[in-house]
Amino acid sequence: MLLLVACGSLGLQTIQLGAPTEGRVTISPAGTVHFGKVPQHGRPEMEEVTITVSGDAVRIEEIWVESRGGVFELLSQPPVPKLLEEGASMGVKVRFQPTSVADYTGTLLVSTQGGVVVERDLKGEGCRDSNRDDECDR
Repeated sequence: MLLLVACGSLGLQTIQLGAPTEGRVTISPAGTVHFGKVPQHGRPEMEEVTITVSGDAVRIEEIWVESRGGVFELLSQPPVPKLLEEGASMGVKVRFQPTSVADYTGTLLVSTQGGVVVERDLKGEGCRDSNRDDECDR
């Protein structure tokens, strides 16, 4: 982005040329976040993902999870909106608690002030636990 400042008959004027720059947001681990096999109605599985900024600072506007049946959810609402400077990161905990024996998918989404939405796929499997010992049946 290039800013020009000029003084004329209308006073001091600022003209912006080009789009404002925004750093890059990445989510780790890379690829799909796997929660593995988790007993239905048993103890939930938690995974922490890290949101990191490279390049210029980025204002994180919103972080949310989309999933069928709400089996994936944020463990606590992250403190957003939040400005993350270059190299800064923040951790977000996601919980998986299946309600039936099935394969589940979801998506973690992070939106920025510049309108960029970064996504990370979530995957887990609900399994049967006949003994109610928080272990999947073999």
